[in-house]
Amino acid sequence: MMYHTILVPLDGSGNANKALDIAAHLARANTARLYLLHVPATTDDNDASRDDAALQLVHTALEAIDTSDLETSILVRRGQPADVIEREAHRLDADAIVMGYRGLGKTSDMMGGSVSRAINHHAACRVITVR
Repeated sequence: MMYHTILVPLDGSGNANKALDIAAHLARANTARLYLLHVPATTDDNDASRDDAALQLVHTALEAIDTSDLETSILVRRGQPADVIEREAHRLDADAIVMGYRGLGKTSDMMGGSVSRAINHHAACRVITVR
């Protein structure tokens, strides 16, 4: 399968960072563009500080891999993570979503990866889930 557009949701978890590494390998092998998506948790912080924290999270994840030969774009969106991921995958016409199985959300431990499970069931493209 050829990939042109790969969406990678990032939440700062170890599995999300592993997913980014795998997505980078796929992108490199297919000359695909990587879209790195972060959906900040709703907090009382103002939008500017939340956006700064979101960008820092993505840049920290990027520092762990070599992106010198990759086309990457950073997206920060608000909303329910599963809905946002599905919407962005559709908007970008993504060929694949590469994501961690369990993230840092409050329900992820209790529900066994509720966001990744929702994406696996509803996404219109290939979903690669990393543990």
